[in-house]
Formats: sequence, structure tokens, C-alpha cells
Amino acid sequence: MHGKSILIKLILFLLTTFSGWPGHVFAAGEPKATVAILLSDSEEAYAQPAAAFSEEIGRPVQVFNLHGDISHDPGLKEKLLAHRPALIFALGAKAAYVAKLWTEEQRDIPIIFAMVLNWQRYQLLEGRDNIAGIAAEMAPGTQFVNMTMFSPTVRRIGLIYSLQSVQIYEQAEQAAALLGMTLVAEPIERSKEFQRAFKKISPAVDAFWVLNDPVLYTLENLDWLGERCINQKLLCMGQMENIARMGLTLSVNPDTNQIGTQAAAMAGNILEHGQHPRDLGVMDPLGTQISVNLTTAERIGLAISPQALDMATFVIGR
Repeated sequence: MHGKSILIKLILFLLTTFSGWPGHVFAAGEPKATVAILLSDSEEAYAQPAAAFSEEIGRPVQVFNLHGDISHDPGLKEKLLAHRPALIFALGAKAAYVAKLWTEEQRDIPIIFAMVLNWQRYQLLEGRDNIAGIAAEMAPGTQFVNMTMFSPTVRRIGLIYSLQSVQIYEQAEQAAALLGMTLVAEPIERSKEFQRAFKKISPAVDAFWVLNDPVLYTLENLDWLGERCINQKLLCMGQMENIARMGLTLSVNPDTNQIGTQAAAMAGNILEHGQHPRDLGVMDPLGTQISVNLTTAERIGLAISPQALDMATFVIGR
């Protein structure tokens, strides 16, 4: 893991240092305009998508880093805009929000965002038509289909949501209906209401789905949920790989290795083929990763078929 961390940091350093990237092919004549990559911070998770995007975009690339705080470098906006970027690829919620803010007076600069958990709560598309993106979660229907692959008898899915995830809840309700399933949902306003809400709905469901909602997604709630799901012999699934490593049975999340390539294809459609960002909207991620915790599955009495296990990207406790 230490070696991997060093390699990822080296990739970020190289991206930040050089405006071009090996493998770029430039058309004859006038050089193509630079594309900016804006990072929320130095999270290792951003390195691979940034590198893949740089390799695929076919233009010189310049990387800018907020380092987690818009005030870290007060001159960063001027530095980025001085490059007259043809497009901004924003990785993470802070980068996406800042890219929208900085282009308020320059809406001719298209923005593609990625790796923004629960992107709907940031209202990134509101009032703007120069922004497109890639969701950081698989669509609810995809989540439910994968859930039934591991537990075919699931018909009633529990869900707790807050005002920050109302849109996801509505999408999930529609997806469940199309699949002949029932969503048993309970809204909450504060994190401390999570346990009460779970106790209320859990007797009426076959499985429980955890949203990437900051009101729900606290370490205290997840620790409690892990034990509760085991005690009630309930299949519990989340939207991030680490949730299965923390003890829940299953997680279904995007393959971040493909995010950069997908974003580069979207950017190419905008820059080379004249497609408008508003027509792209926010796309579902193309790649899927499935993590299954066999230890938890055994503890809840869930027998997973060999065929389903073969579909898993990561098997924990094997």
C-alpha cells in the first residue's frame, strides 16, 4: 500500500508539473487549447481519473489543486483562467462547486465534474447550462439488480433519506416499481434519528440500502448499522467500496479507473463535435465494482451462489 501511495503521488506531481501528457496527438496547424483539471485536494482517489483523462483528451493539460480550501491559494482562480482553458474537468465536490463559481462570468467554458458524492445536493446544474458530469453513484436500478443477484428473494428494500437525498429517493422509488419491488422509506432530519428510523422500518424489509447522504453517513451510524444488520440477519448494501470492508454485506459503486476515460470522451464530444454540456447532463458511470463481505454473508445466513460470487470485483473474508 505504501508503494502504491508513492506512485499515485508521483502521478499527481507529474500532472501538476507538466502541461502536456505523454501520448497526446496534436492536429496540424494551430495548437489545441489547454484543458484544466481542478482537484478538490490531493486525495489519492483523484490521481487515476486525472491521469486517464490526461492521456485520452488529446490536448495539453494543466492541473490545479484547491488543497481542500478555496482560500489556500487566493490567486488560483486567476492562474487557471489565465490559461484560457477550453474546458475544466473538476474532481470532487469542492472543485465542482468552485469551477461553477469561477466561471460565473465566463459561461462559454464548459465544465465536466466527477467523483461528487450525492451530486444533486450541490445544485451544480441549477441556473447553468455549461456544466455536465458523471455521477459518483450507480443508478438505483443498477444497485437493486445487483442486490437481487446476490439475494434473489429480496422484494422489500428499506431506505432512510434526508432532504439532501430526496431526488435519489424519488429515483429509487421509480426504479423499485419498475423491478416489481417495494421501497419502504423513512425520512429523517438529523443524524441522531437514524437508529430510530431503522428500527421502525427494518421488521418490514428483506434488505436495507444505505445512501451516500452526510446526514446518515456517520461513523457512529455505520458502526451501529453493521451490528444491527447482523443481529437481524438482514442484507445491508451501500454505495461505496469501504462500506463492505467496514462490515456490511455488499457494496456496488463505480469503477473509478474508468471515470477519467469516460470524462475524456464527454469532453471530446463537447470540444471536437460541438455537443452542448446541457445535452449531456449527468451521466451514469460506465464501470461497476461489486464488493461482497463473505464473513458478514455467513453471519446473516446468506448463501451466495458461485455465479454471483464470480461477478464480484472484491471478495472480503475469503
